[in-house]
Amino acid sequence: MSDVVDTDAGAEALADGVYGALLRAIVADELRPGTWLKERELSERYGVSRVPVRQALHRLESEGFVKTSPRRGAVVSPVTSTDIDELFDARLCIEPFAARQAARRVADGVPATLLQDVLTASEASFAEGDDSDGITLNLRFHAAVLDVSGNTLLARSLQPMLGRMEWIFRRTSRAGEPDQLREHRALYEAIVAGDGELAAAIAYAHIERGRRPALAALGPVPAP
Repeated sequence: MSDVVDTDAGAEALADGVYGALLRAIVADELRPGTWLKERELSERYGVSRVPVRQALHRLESEGFVKTSPRRGAVVSPVTSTDIDELFDARLCIEPFAARQAARRVADGVPATLLQDVLTASEASFAEGDDSDGITLNLRFHAAVLDVSGNTLLARSLQPMLGRMEWIFRRTSRAGEPDQLREHRALYEAIVAGDGELAAAIAYAHIERGRRPALAALGPVPAP
């Protein structure tokens, strides 16, 4: 890992920097399940004290990426079928409702410019074959629906799931990307048309359709 954390930033920014570097390494399989993460080693690697390292590890633990152990540090957790099912179940509780609310707000005059911009960029990225940018934009589209819904609590509730969603998208995105983009386009059009029920139905089907490829991406890893 070659990420450099800005030591001139504030304490919160330092923790965010370490968190982001570790999350990227885990998602990219540079840090594989079973890898031990020692506070002292991470502190030296990123040029920060142990405090932001500890904060980053606690955040990763709360999102299910690592498990901490007293005096031993933290170990990268495997992704299980239960993790995948729980993630998709949680998304089904949040995103269809948010899509319905977004459509209602757009019908009341709230602009959907953010959604349009992200969708346009996603389609351009796919046409150019930029997988990495496409995955980032995929995540941004889902987050943008929450933003347009106007419910800040819902939007915040999605944040801890984005890392796991990125892990899934990196393993399933390219093969299914044309379908994903069509579904994103259909969801966008339902929202801008103000059709909340259609938007919710599209969002639900879109999420559920991704469950099987996500489980298949685990390969032979057994459920706990």
